[in-house]
Amino acid sequence: MQTETVDFGFIYNAKKQQHIFPKMIVHFSKLSEEYNIRTVLFTLQNLDLEEQAISGTIIEGDRVSQGFCELPPLIYNFALHSTEDKIGKMRHLRKMENIMVINPVSRFVQGIIFEMLASLTGSEQFLLPSVTLNAATLTEYLHKYDTLFLLPEKTFHPPKAVVIKKTQNDNYMICIGQNGQICEKNDIINYIQKMTNNKKHILMKGIECFQWENGPLEARIYLQKDANGGWSVTTIAAKNGIFSRNAFCSSKISDILCDPYHNKNVEETLADVSLRIGEFLDFYIPFMGSCTLDYIFDENGCPYLIYVAGFEQDPYLYRHMDSEAQSNLLNNAFHYLLFLMHNHVTERGQRNEVDQSGERGHGGD
Repeated sequence: MQTETVDFGFIYNAKKQQHIFPKMIVHFSKLSEEYNIRTVLFTLQNLDLEEQAISGTIIEGDRVSQGFCELPPLIYNFALHSTEDKIGKMRHLRKMENIMVINPVSRFVQGIIFEMLASLTGSEQFLLPSVTLNAATLTEYLHKYDTLFLLPEKTFHPPKAVVIKKTQNDNYMICIGQNGQICEKNDIINYIQKMTNNKKHILMKGIECFQWENGPLEARIYLQKDANGGWSVTTIAAKNGIFSRNAFCSSKISDILCDPYHNKNVEETLADVSLRIGEFLDFYIPFMGSCTLDYIFDENGCPYLIYVAGFEQDPYLYRHMDSEAQSNLLNNAFHYLLFLMHNHVTERGQRNEVDQSGERGHGGD
């Protein structure tokens, strides 16, 4: 097999990201020509680990072709992998020498993430009290709080929250989106255990939420490493979805929370908190290049983090994202790899200088 060499690789999901694939080709062609960088777009199905080769879309300036290439030294993962063979390939790929994979993991255990963040100074301002769900913690939280949120610890799909709310006669209303059901207080533990079907969930103190479009207002922050190697906010989106039916809005969060009783600088607050979270998670999760942070708002417009995920691949949200935001997602990914490439070359050059000076010093002894 005759293979070409490339500089950058981007992994995508052929089924779930087909809507943005044409934009990837156009966008990366321009960047390839501007920086003289050869790029390959590929799926894990087209990765041959034994041959250490890829069958994919090779981009060199305005020339786009299908072909075979060697594994590039820098790979950016856009996709969420759910099957054992794909997860195995990603695990093998990220352990290979001389290859760096950004976003090797795009799905996080929420309980661990929130436990980490609880040690971040000032986290009580944007975190709700939370624990891993079991009979004991559910009993404790039912006694402490009148409203609880229940979310899956790990999911391949956008999560759906369960809201557990105490009624006036001390029974409970269980709501998923617009669907609700009354549960008697003596049956609540068994009901929740059957509903979760032994799958791990995280239990949170609930709040009275700011309502928008027939459901609680949510915000999604797209966070990425940029051309300088630091975290930056790519875009902020107003939406529903975790607590109600999917809805996406082009309006700014501050326009929705516009009356005098709410925080007019909420976008600045969201950006500041999200950047702090990204920088903090760098200590625990290596090779992160992007993530999404979902927030919910209380009645006073104060945001609380509710879910942390990897790179966005939900086609519903992509279709409602403006063209500039889509371009920024791709632009930041490319420029972060460019930063890593130049940084690596600089480090390698510095190491060579140290080695040569060491040899000269040793020779003069």
